[in-house]
Parts: sequence; structure tokens; C-alpha cells
Amino acid sequence: MDDGRAKAFRMLKPPCVELSQVALRYKTNKSTAKELLRPLERLSETLPTVSRFLDAKLADYVFFPLSQILGESKRLPSRVLERALHCLRFLIIHGWRDHLSSEIGKELLILLAFLAGGNSTDPKPEDVDEDVGTIALECTASLFQSSVLSSIGIDGAISEENIPLLGHAVTVVLNAIAIGPATKVRLAACQTLDALVSALHDGEALRNFFPGTVSCLTKVLSSGIRVKIPYKLLEACIRLLDRLLCRVLGDDRCLAPTPSQQGLGTAERTDHRWVEATAGQVKMALSTIVPLQYHERHDVRDALFSFCISILTNCRKALTNCTLLMLETLVSLSSKFLREGSVTQFHKLEQVLASDPDLLDVLREALYYWVIALPRVVESNDETKRQRTIGQLSAAFRLLSAQNVDLQALNDLTVANLLSSVAIVVQTSSARNINPLRDESAEVGRILQSTASAREIGTFEPVVSDITSQGGIMANLQALINQLQNSAMSRVLERSLTESLRTTLGNEQIANLWITLQLLGNTSSPRLDADQWLNVPKEGPNPLAEEAYAFSLEILEKSTYDDAFDWRLQALSLEIVALQANSEKEDFRPELVDALYPILERMGSSNAALQQHAITCLSIVSNACGYPSASELVVDNADYLVNAVAVKLNTFDISPQASQVMLMMVRLCGSAVIPYLDDLIESIFAILACYHGYPRLVESLFEVLHAVVEEGGRSSPQAIEPATKSSTNQRQAYRPTTIADIVTRLKSMKAKNAESTSPPLPVDSSEPDAPITTPPPSTKEQPPPASKTHTLIHTITLQTSHHLSTPSPSLRRLLLNLITSSLPTLAAQTASTSGDTENQKTDFLPLLATLWPHITRQVFPSSSSTSTITDLPTLLAATQTLTTACIHGGSFLLSRCEDLFPPLSRLFHTLENNLLHEERTIGRARAERSLKFKTWDAM
Repeated sequence: MDDGRAKAFRMLKPPCVELSQVALRYKTNKSTAKELLRPLERLSETLPTVSRFLDAKLADYVFFPLSQILGESKRLPSRVLERALHCLRFLIIHGWRDHLSSEIGKELLILLAFLAGGNSTDPKPEDVDEDVGTIALECTASLFQSSVLSSIGIDGAISEENIPLLGHAVTVVLNAIAIGPATKVRLAACQTLDALVSALHDGEALRNFFPGTVSCLTKVLSSGIRVKIPYKLLEACIRLLDRLLCRVLGDDRCLAPTPSQQGLGTAERTDHRWVEATAGQVKMALSTIVPLQYHERHDVRDALFSFCISILTNCRKALTNCTLLMLETLVSLSSKFLREGSVTQFHKLEQVLASDPDLLDVLREALYYWVIALPRVVESNDETKRQRTIGQLSAAFRLLSAQNVDLQALNDLTVANLLSSVAIVVQTSSARNINPLRDESAEVGRILQSTASAREIGTFEPVVSDITSQGGIMANLQALINQLQNSAMSRVLERSLTESLRTTLGNEQIANLWITLQLLGNTSSPRLDADQWLNVPKEGPNPLAEEAYAFSLEILEKSTYDDAFDWRLQALSLEIVALQANSEKEDFRPELVDALYPILERMGSSNAALQQHAITCLSIVSNACGYPSASELVVDNADYLVNAVAVKLNTFDISPQASQVMLMMVRLCGSAVIPYLDDLIESIFAILACYHGYPRLVESLFEVLHAVVEEGGRSSPQAIEPATKSSTNQRQAYRPTTIADIVTRLKSMKAKNAESTSPPLPVDSSEPDAPITTPPPSTKEQPPPASKTHTLIHTITLQTSHHLSTPSPSLRRLLLNLITSSLPTLAAQTASTSGDTENQKTDFLPLLATLWPHITRQVFPSSSSTSTITDLPTLLAATQTLTTACIHGGSFLLSRCEDLFPPLSRLFHTLENNLLHEERTIGRARAERSLKFKTWDAM
């Protein structure tokens, strides 16, 4: 060992001698700081190599040249001073250890406090160099961590003469924590103060430093809520405050003295009267810290969680008044950790509660007040408070249920306030922006496109949401309901919902149904009741589910236009129906008798949100019942829909939903359902005859008839097959007669005369058994009868013409478009089934003759002259209808066209002149995009 010390001395001597010589020259300004840095770097490189052999004497030897440099700290550059402090810290840790003299210890403490914080009378740590301040504080921490300061009483009672010295050091450290120039300086100050608190065993001294230290740490932590503070500094301050409170107000130090403790001095035990006076101030300080539970950093929240656990376990007696505050913070933090997927903190809290039954009573009492305050908190605008309260409720129910705490006294209160809270959110939530449907046919097309991929649609958009919190409050309430479902309170909640589902009204009814939906939608969660541990036979269907489904059907059977029923109630009812279908699967098919019509009815709603709900519901029901698509579900159950619509039409129910359901049914099923609609179409025309003065009703019914015509004309296995031959009524172009034509004509006439004049074959009477020769039967096939779809389209077209006299321009355009769509279908079907022109004349051509005056009357209204154009859209539709009639009527309409040509020509020229004037006014490009140009082009 002596050889090692001697070797270490020989290695340390050259840099120390050189450093001492340069330091002496530096004092007389005969050397520069750069010359000081060279031996300092050599010394800092040598010290680690001889750390095994360093002792107090070698440390004193090395400290001598260092003290000369540190004495000139005001003149030295920060880099030289930083290197010298590194060497000093190495000597404290590895050299002096337990053998530092009292004088050197005091001098070092004064020097390091000066370097870390400036003048003792006016400390300004923000003016200190960052690197120098950091290493100075680290040296001070090493000084406190070592037992070398036993001479000033760190490990025992501190003498009065040393209290100012230690107080100044604490002040410098606290200032560095509060207003340090950089984060690393403030973190080093926290480590220094933590080392002092851990090493200081004088209780009286700790109590003297306690108020200022708590105040400084509280100031830093509370400001972290309002301004951006490094999260590592917040963590360090929380752990430092935790250690300080446990050292000063720990249960092992704050208990009243027992007979066995009478001999303990005040340094080992805190006066309980001082504790009582301090506890109130501590509670005020802690109340400013707990908002850190909403900090964005997980590390800060975890440090606060550990702090609260430590207060409850280590300072329970002294800080009894803080128990509720700490417990509330822990419950709130644990709920947030659970939402983030971390369960470690929650299990720690469970262990703390299991070890102290008194805490369970405190938590149950807190839960009571949280339940009472729930409606008021939900109604407030403080989103943070709302989320905290609901999260605390959910976590508290889970904690108390895990400890088997009796909560029967809270059952009725919890259920009532939960319903009230959801009703408040329903009342305050803004109604969804509803965009009315502009084009019914386009909207139906969108619905068909949506329902075509039924397998991809399976989730509903939220019906009830708080716009101020973007749905956060409803998500928290849903988590609370799920937690109640997993507790013994679930049966009480279900019974209350079953009883009040029909007795509540308005927002309360919506809230009731929403809670019911959350409970039924989470049936996969395990229940914490005794039935799962006992061999109890399963009960029948869930009463709440049966009641909710029956109630939902009653709501959906009401009119979609009844203002007494909120669309959200109907949307929630659709979700209940979908949930019931998912639970019963294919067994739900018989229920489609009652459920399918209301779903299709909502698909025609002008409320976009309700319509989307109906689309999603139809897709879910079709999947649950085993149908490949929604269309096949409607086709397979078309008889249910036809009966439902027939009941409404036969009773002259003029509400629009019947026509909407028919429209959806025709669009979804296509031509397959048309043969079943003959009675419905008769009922539609009966209603039109009685209520022709109601334009909106008439338009909705003719939209259904138009859909029937369009779907009937499309090519499908169940629809009409298109004609493959051109119409025989087309007039042939003139061609001169040739000799070959005359010869062919004469031959055909001769053959026809020979057939008509040839006598029948004679029958020989002498041969009675001879067979009688009869002419062969005609091989000409009889034309097949017209299909039912063709008959319906023919009837619709004929009846539609009688309504063209309506004063509504939009309705006239709709009727003309219907006729335009039906004529090609009727012409093609007539040609394909009749086979010749003569039979065609008995079906299609008489229809054209009936329609012609009605159509031409729309081109030339009796109230206007041929030179006046009053309604361009109607004129365009009428012109298109005339064009279609002429194409398929052929030569049959030749004479009528000749009669119509003069006024039509005058109208054409009038329109052309107007169009030319418009071209000169707005330009040709814009004029060609106008409605007037389209009408001229069609004419």
C-alpha cells in the first residue's frame, strides 16, 4: 500500500508543482490563464489513474495548488475554473472521504456557494456561468453526500455558529432551483438539495429550512401548470418534495411520544404541535401541485402518483387533512393511466387501499359526493373537471368493487344522477347540420351504391355527442356505464331502465335509450356477481333487451315527419334493431315483417344523419340474417313490404313515407318486384284522383311510377327483353322500280292465285277405309301474351297523360320524362310479342294517338302564341317526348307531324332568333351551355 501511495505521489507531484508555480506567477500577472489550463488538464488526467491510492494526505497535497487557483476565481476564465472544480470534486469523492478537516470543509462550502450563486448578500444564480454553476453544485452535492462534514454537525446536531453557513448554502441552492440560468443548473441544484435532506439528521434544522424549501418547490411546480417547464425538472422537484415531507412529517417522526420514546431528543422526533400548525400550510401547498395530474408527460404524472402514494403511506398521521386530496388525485391519475393502457399504477393503488381499511371509507365517502355532483359537473363548461369527475367515478367503482365494499346505499342515487347527466348532454348537444336532399334520384343512387357493399358497413355514427368536447364527455360516460355493468349495480341499473323506458319523455327518454344501448352493446364483458361462480341455470332473454326492442319498434312505426319524435330517438331505435338482429342472427328473419318497413322508410328521410343510420342498419340486418346484400333481403321480403304499403294506400294514408318506401323498394329490387305492384299502382291512381291538388304528394307518387317505368325498361332476367328488330312502321325511302322487281312481283302474284284456285283432292267413296286428306296445320306461331310488366307500364303511361294539365311546371316535366322513358319500352315489347304491324296497331299505336294531343299541348300551350316561349324546361321535356314518339311511331305519325310542322317551324325560328341575340350578348361559348341552346338543339 505504501508503494502505491509513493507511486501515486510521484505521478501527482509534477503537475502539482507546475500548477503551483504557474498559479504564483498568475497572481503577479506574469502568466496567462492558458498556461494554467495546461497543468490543470494534466492533473485531471492523472487523478483517475491514482484513485485507488488517494487518501486525505494526498488530497491535501493536491488541494494546495488548487486552492491558489480557486482563490483567484473572480479573475479566472470559466473553462479554467470548471477544470479546477472537476479536480476538486474528484478529491472530495475519492480522496478525503471521511477525513476532511473542519476548516477546509467550511471553506469549501463557502467557496462552492459563492461559485454557484454569487455574493452571499445578493445571490444571483442567473448571472453565474452555466457550466461553472453546474459543477459547483455537483461539488456541493458530493460534499453533502460524504460524511466529511461531521465537524459542522451534518450527521448530528448543528452548532449555532454553523447554522448561518448552512443556511446560506441552502438559500443559494433554492435560488438556483427557482431561477437558475439553465435546466442543467436547476437539476444539479435539485440533486444538491436532495443530498442535503438525506444527510441532515438534525430535525430542528430541517424544520427551520422546511417552510422556505416547500415554498420554493411549490412555486416551481405550480408554475409548471401555466408555463412550459422541462419535465425532468418537475420530476426532480416532486421527488425532492416527497423526500422532504417524509423526513420532516413522516409517521415515524411525528407520533406523540410514548413512554419508551421519552428519552429521544428533539432531533429524532418532531413536535406534534408544530406538525398540527404546519399541516394546514402543507395542504395549501399540495393543492397547487395536484393539477400536474393533467400534465402531458407520462413521467410527470407517474412521479406525482408516487408522491401521493408516499404521502398516504408515510405521512398518514401528520397529514391527515391531505388524505382526501391525495386519494382524489390518485383515483384520477389511475383512471387516466387505465385509459392509456397502463395498469401498474392502478394495482399499486389497490394494494394501498387493501392495506388500510380506513382509506376505503374515505374513498366511499368521496364517491358519494362525486355522484351527487355529477349532473352539476356535466352541465358546467369546465371540460377538465368533467373528465376528471367521470374518470374518478369509474375508477372508484372499480376499486371499491375489487375490495367487495358494500355500495347498495349508492345504487338508486347513482342510477338517477347518471340518467340526469346523460339527459343534460343530450339537451346541450347541438343538433347535427341536416342538409336536405336536392335530387331524389341522385340520392337513391347514392343509397344503392352504399348498400351494395353491405359487408363493409357495420358501425353507426354517434348520435349523442357534446360538440364542445368533440364527444369526449360521452366517451367518459360510456366508460362509466361499462364499469357499472361489471359491478353488482348492473342489475339495479337494468331494472331501472326497464321500468322508466316508457315513462320518460324528451331528452330523458333519449338518455334512457342511449344508456340501454351501451349496456346491451357490451354484453361480452364479464359480470362480477355470484351467478358466475354457482351452478345457476341461465335465465331467458334479457328483459331489458326485449323491452328496448319492443319500444324501438313502436318508435319506428310512428311518422318520420312527426315533430314530437326527435330524430335521435329514431336513430337510437335503429341501433337497437340492428343489435337485436346481431344477437339473433338468422332467427331474426320472422321479425322482418315488422322491422323492415320502418328501416326502408328512414332511408327516404330528408335528414342525412337519420338516412345514414337507416343504411347502416339495413346492412347490419342483412348480414345478420345471412343475406349476401341488402337488395336480396328486400327482394326476398318484398311481400312484407307490399302488404305494409298497401295497408297505408288502401286507407288513403297520404303521408309521404309510403311512397318513399315504394321508391326504395323498386330501386333496390329492380324489375323483379314490379309484377307484384299492380294493386298498389291502382291505389296510387285512386289517391291521385282524390288528392290531385297537392303538388308534393302527387310528385312523390309519380316519382314511384317513374321508377317503376325505368326499372321495367332495364334488361334483366326478370325484366322485359329489348326488341332486336327495328320498327316496321318506319317509312322506306323512295327507290325506282326495275324489270327484276316487276318479274318478282308477277311471280309472287301467280303463285298466290294458284293456291287460292286449286280444288281440294277428291275422296273415293268406294274405299271407305281410305284416309281423309286434310290440309296441314298452319306452322305460324301465335304471339306470346304481353307480360304483366308491359301491362303495368302501358297503364301507367296512359293514366299519366291525363295529369299533364296540372298547373305545376315541375310536375309536368316529371310526367313528360315518365312518358319519354316508357315509350321505347312499350314499342320494343309490342314489336317482340306481336310480330307484325297489324297487331302492333292494336296496342302501341292507339296509345300514341291518345298521347299526341296531350304532348303537343305542352309544346304549344293554349294560353300563349307560337311566337312566345314561356317555360323553357317544360318545352325541352315536351320536345324530347315528341322526338321519342316520332322515332317509335314511324309513318303512323306522318300526317300529324305534317300538321304540326308549320307552328313548330315558327317556334323554332323564334327560339333561334333569341339564341342568336343571346350569343351576341354573352358570347357563343356561354350561350351553348344555356338551357335555351339545349331546347333549340332538341327541337
